[in-house]
Amino acid sequence: MKKLLLVLVLLSSNAFAYPEDPHEEFDMTHNISNNMNITFKQAADINQACNAEAVRRGYSPYTYKVDACTFWNNPHTECLIITERTANFHTIGHEMRHCIQGQFHHGKDK
Repeated sequence: MKKLLLVLVLLSSNAFAYPEDPHEEFDMTHNISNNMNITFKQAADINQACNAEAVRRGYSPYTYKVDACTFWNNPHTECLIITERTANFHTIGHEMRHCIQGQFHHGKDK
């Protein structure tokens, strides 16, 4: 019984680690722009790279672990995505959504 409880606790904690459904649809009419130049930069230490870019742009560093980050040079035409040296479709799609829709999260710093 204790093993079953432990497994359930571990599974439920992982369920909240990534609350996004990568197949969930969202309204594309809320795009900031449909014409965006996107630059990708890869980093060995994603938190260090994202925090350095945030500080360089005058923002506070992230207060939580990130898988990638996005910054705009011009919110309507240019976007920078920083990822680790390997990334999955979900991470790339998530960051590209930031490029075209801006800050769609609720309750996060950036």
